[in-house]
Amino acid sequence: MLITTIAQLRAASSINISNNIDNWLPYISDAEELFIIPVLGEDVMEFINNTVHPKVSQQQDPIDIISDAGEVPPDYATILLEKVRKAVALYALFLGVDEMAVSISASGIQVLQSDTHKPAPQYQIMNLKETYLSRAHMQVDSILRYIVKNITYLSGLTLPKSLYLIRDADQFQVYADIHSSRRVFLSLQGVIGSIEQKYIKPTLSPQLFASIKEEFEGGTLSPDNQILYDMIIPALVHLTMARALLEINIDMLDWGIFNNASNTFNSLSTKSIANKERISVMHDANQKDGEAELKMLQEFLDENAGASKYSLYFNSNRYAGKEMAVKRGEFVNESTKSIFVV
Repeated sequence: MLITTIAQLRAASSINISNNIDNWLPYISDAEELFIIPVLGEDVMEFINNTVHPKVSQQQDPIDIISDAGEVPPDYATILLEKVRKAVALYALFLGVDEMAVSISASGIQVLQSDTHKPAPQYQIMNLKETYLSRAHMQVDSILRYIVKNITYLSGLTLPKSLYLIRDADQFQVYADIHSSRRVFLSLQGVIGSIEQKYIKPTLSPQLFASIKEEFEGGTLSPDNQILYDMIIPALVHLTMARALLEINIDMLDWGIFNNASNTFNSLSTKSIANKERISVMHDANQKDGEAELKMLQEFLDENAGASKYSLYFNSNRYAGKEMAVKRGEFVNESTKSIFVV
């Protein structure tokens, strides 16, 4: 585990010094397994555990190393360890805070209190949990940004290649506001892949889609395919948002389907969950935008596909030819039915 002392846990929150690290070890382990590894990935955790953590453990705590650094160039890997430790600590505090004042024994479950200390009211505990969770989420976003920005200094660590046509959260942010959250962008990966297969691939034809994907993964798009790529991305983003808006605030568990009350960017005390009508309006607006942009892509290909370029588009069952390009009705976005959100 990345956190082995109470000082490392207290670096994330001003918990009482009387805390014993042994009481927190189960939650620290769960925090790494349930929150950190699924987002950062096995490669990053292996890099930290095998490369950074053993080296730091034999020296000073990374907090001391950084604070004493002065003008010395920063140890990027050690700073990464400190950032991940902070996220682990915050998630562990979120997981464990409910049980800290509870004693479970053969006599039953009891609430601990003394003449000078009494349990905090439930609302204060909930506010504390919300604070820990929102801080932990923002810390993970900070870690992901730090890795991307400093990857050249993290020897032995490589960024995973994008599985889909949208490279990163910043590119997604151009067309839909996700607060440039890399954590949210990662959570949308499955939806992005589904939209590519159900909308983009049939529109282009499997062959043209594969050609663009191959060039994209190779790092260089031809001028002709770059034009198509620039038209694909806004449609892909808006259709992804339309689908995600119906799913992202829902938790599907083995005992039922529930609204997810955990807020991504802020404490729930300052935000309320959007109602169904608001979500429906946002969904419809994104769906209409995405379908209109997809129609523009189809019309462009119908008018410009020929033997010299975009010939693979002829394999698409959406191909209509120049004469029918402006008459197609697959994705109608009538001005009288458009929704504008101000």
